[in-house]
Amino acid sequence: MLLSLCGLLTFTSCMDDHDDPNVENFLVTSPTSVGEVNTTIGAIKARYCASSEGVDYMRTSSNYYTKVKEDLIIEGVVVANDLSGNLYQTLIIRQLQDASVASDGKYTIDEYDKANDQCIQLKIKNTCLYPYFALGQRIKINLNGLYVGIYSKTPSIGQPYYTSHGNNNLGPMLLELCKTHIELVGKPNPNAPELVPIDMTGTDGDAWLRATANRTYENCPQLAIVRGNIEEMEERNRRTADVGEVTGQMEPLYELVNGRPVKATGDLTEKEIYKIWAPDQLHDDGYGVDRTLKLQSNTSKVALRTSTENDIAFSLIPTDVRSYTGVLSYYDSWQIQLRTLDDISEN
Repeated sequence: MLLSLCGLLTFTSCMDDHDDPNVENFLVTSPTSVGEVNTTIGAIKARYCASSEGVDYMRTSSNYYTKVKEDLIIEGVVVANDLSGNLYQTLIIRQLQDASVASDGKYTIDEYDKANDQCIQLKIKNTCLYPYFALGQRIKINLNGLYVGIYSKTPSIGQPYYTSHGNNNLGPMLLELCKTHIELVGKPNPNAPELVPIDMTGTDGDAWLRATANRTYENCPQLAIVRGNIEEMEERNRRTADVGEVTGQMEPLYELVNGRPVKATGDLTEKEIYKIWAPDQLHDDGYGVDRTLKLQSNTSKVALRTSTENDIAFSLIPTDVRSYTGVLSYYDSWQIQLRTLDDISEN
């Protein structure tokens, strides 16, 4: 009995010694301030993303970067992360200098003011960012020592890297650099006005997307919502399987059996046929698949891009008109990437 009591006392004493463990070595972001905010996302984009003139390195007019060599500190809110895997090693940071513009829960394209509302892509080399950078989390970034520029026409923060094709591009920064360059400000706010997307579901949004003057670095990326139907799921197209330009393989078609999707076989003419967002057979060089979203007005189209091998990729494409929220960017055309399946809604 005495030995048991001594053992219990010893165990309790050890636990007391470790009630407050030192977790500093397990932190991903800076445990101390990275400095006071002294510039804006818009100013950084204007300085490093507006033109390739004077940059440190330019591969093409759509890919260039410069190393930041001074304490330039920006602040913004995480509005997109890699929760579903569709945005790979990517966060989207948004700054609303007048956050009241979206306080009513809706933010129309007429209210959008690029001088007030700016986003930038933050690339971090890690495949599970969302536990550290939840939606609605405000952060500060000290850009000193990081690189800012354009990656495939999209303003980005990161580090240079060589692709599998040997191209030097602006890619993700090392995860360990977050500890010296990124500071969390408060806790995630799921009701942050920055999480309200720019509403482009109406004719005004359609007209904005068609205007050539809007296809600039200032308007990319954005958190936006569009509405329409997927062209590949129209009755005239859904039974036709596409062939991948890279893989040379034919995409699978699906039918529902007892409410579950299975690969369709036999005569398809009388069956209700479905496709998934991103079958591996259709992936391009960037391991993504573009579906054609016809906006509700039927005058514009937006590419809805999905990476392969994630939660969204294997989901069935809706057959009717839906609203789609996601990260809007301009490459050779406007494209939108969903954050999760919750970004698809009937209304």
